[in-house]
Amino acid sequence: MEYRELRTLQEAVNKRGSRLWIQMNDNSKSEKYRQRFIETNGGFFIQDGRYWVWKTPETEKNGYWLKRVDTGEKTFFENMTEFGKLHGLTPVKICELLNGKRKTYKGWTAVELRPVKDSEGSYEKVEEKKPEKILITKEVIFYDRATKQKIMVKSIGEFANQYNLDKQNLYKVANGKMKSYKNLELYNPFKHGMDFGQT
Repeated sequence: MEYRELRTLQEAVNKRGSRLWIQMNDNSKSEKYRQRFIETNGGFFIQDGRYWVWKTPETEKNGYWLKRVDTGEKTFFENMTEFGKLHGLTPVKICELLNGKRKTYKGWTAVELRPVKDSEGSYEKVEEKKPEKILITKEVIFYDRATKQKIMVKSIGEFANQYNLDKQNLYKVANGKMKSYKNLELYNPFKHGMDFGQT
């Protein structure tokens, strides 16, 4: 048995070429899809060049929003020091904006007030959700059409050697690439029923 790590929702929606990414970026209804996605999962989308990147609710809580006084354009950033260097601002003054101690600074103002430290940003970081893990087993259940029995197989290789069967053909049946082999097909409870034969 082994554990396989699933992609997080953030990875799934931001991986270029994935089904979700295409839906959010390369579709005539992408704007509507992005809005629905936010309503369901929270967070927000930010444009990065031509494409849209989803930021999780945890990322948003750990990041900061400022806006230009003259245009009202909002800007999100995660690293206060890097943002400051890019726009000629100091982290201390940015914290004063976010704390409400300073109303404006070099044309910037806070979008919302937050309890941040005077020089280091957030008091408490919100942890991102860890990827889910699923248990992968090598067991497979075959259905013998001749005897009308279901057969639990823990090792296809051993099963093939024991009954003098072709291992590659059994793997093809197990993976859905072959419908059946020597009266053995992949067990389907909806087709073959739930309770019968050996287990």
